[in-house]
Amino acid sequence: MNVYAWNFDPGLIAGLTLLTVLYLLITGPLAVRWGVTPATVIERNRFLLALVLMIVALVSPIDTLSLVSLSMHMVQHLILMIPVAILLIGSIPASFGSVLLRNNSVLALAQTIFSPVAVFLISNAILIGWHVPANYDLAVRDQNVHVLEHVMFTVGAFLSWWPVYSQLPQLPRSTPGALMIYLFFMSIPPTIIGALLTFAGFVVYPAYEGVSRPWGMTAQADQELAGLIMWLFGGLIYFAILTVIFFRWFNRPGDDSSV
Repeated sequence: MNVYAWNFDPGLIAGLTLLTVLYLLITGPLAVRWGVTPATVIERNRFLLALVLMIVALVSPIDTLSLVSLSMHMVQHLILMIPVAILLIGSIPASFGSVLLRNNSVLALAQTIFSPVAVFLISNAILIGWHVPANYDLAVRDQNVHVLEHVMFTVGAFLSWWPVYSQLPQLPRSTPGALMIYLFFMSIPPTIIGALLTFAGFVVYPAYEGVSRPWGMTAQADQELAGLIMWLFGGLIYFAILTVIFFRWFNRPGDDSSV
């Protein structure tokens, strides 16, 4: 296997193409027909940047390398779960809430699903569930399961960042005080998983034993690097954003709605 090969799987390319066409159609001509404001240039650029990052994560050699390297697999997941998810949220026009959530029952359901407690439970159930050794190994060995893993990670991350970056007035961002608490607790699961991988002392995922890594790292060393990547980037990103929110809040003591 050429570990530096690009992944031009027809299903993947078709899926990314369909996603792009649907976004441009829904936020353009259909938005005009529905009588809501279409996506702005900035919102469309956010979507296109998210698409580029999805190509980097899923089409570039990062995807092929993820099958032989846990650390590259971790990089792939973090691309999908942090910048891609955040950019996708930022690409949704604020006006779309009036169309998507005009039904009271749908709005009530959405408010429940997108609440900080619900998204914390859902996103971390996905994160922890897929890092169970049997599930992770299955995703590495079975391409269909690998695709499902990526979809679930992206959806879970999309939900998890919603309270922080929402643009819809009907499902607004949480207040700064609530967000700081939320982000603190969100940092715990990736920190624990990253620390466990770093200090386990044995290879947690057998699928990465017996495979050849092009840079000559052992499975144990590669796992320790993966743990550090998740620990430092997957965990500390929440503290970085928490810090920004704190100082913005601190400088606007009379406004508890600005983030």
